[in-house]
Amino acid sequence: MSPRTVQEVRRMNKRASFSKKTAIRLIKTLFEFYPVMLPITLLCIVFNALISSVPAVFQQNIIAIVEKSWQSRDWNGVSGQITKYVLILATFYALSLIAGFTYTRLMATITQGSLKKFRLKMFNGMEDLPIKYFDTHAHGDIMSTYTNDTDAIRQMIGQSLPMVFQASLTITVMFLMMIYYSVWMTILVCLFSVL
Repeated sequence: MSPRTVQEVRRMNKRASFSKKTAIRLIKTLFEFYPVMLPITLLCIVFNALISSVPAVFQQNIIAIVEKSWQSRDWNGVSGQITKYVLILATFYALSLIAGFTYTRLMATITQGSLKKFRLKMFNGMEDLPIKYFDTHAHGDIMSTYTNDTDAIRQMIGQSLPMVFQASLTITVMFLMMIYYSVWMTILVCLFSVL
C-alpha cells in the first residue's frame, strides 16, 4: 500500500468510529430537536414491547384450560373462561398494533426531520470554517458527509435505535417472566445459553 492509501484508510477508520460518547451526544441532540415527540415515541416503544411480551402468559392459560376440558370433556363449562382470555389476548394484540403503528409514524417524522436539521447544522458550521479547510479536504469527502454519513445516521435513528430498545425491553420482560415462573429453570437456561 502506498503511504497516501494508508493515510486515507486511517482517516476513514477514524471517521467510522462510533463511541459511547458520540451515541450520548446524538441522543441529546435528538431530544433537543424533538423534546415532546421523542419521549412519546419512546413510551410507545416501551408499551409495545411490554404488551407484545405479555400474551404468552394468556396463551399458556388458554392451553391449560383446553387441556383440562379435553380430559374431562366439559367444553361448556370452560367456554366462558376461554372466551375471556381470547378477548383479553385480542385486546393486547390490538393495543400492541396501535402502539407499533404510532411509534413507526412518529419515528418516520423524527428521522426525516432530524436528517434535515443535521444537514442544516452541518452547513451552518461549515460556513464558519476557514477557506484552508476546503482547500485541504477533497470535495467528495465534504459531500460524502452530507449524503452518506447523514444517511447512515438516519438509518441508525430510524431503524437500529428503536429495534435495540424494543428488543432489550422484550428480553428483559421475558427474563422477568421466566424468573416469576421458575427461578431454577431460569438459572438452568442461562447456564446452557452461556455454554
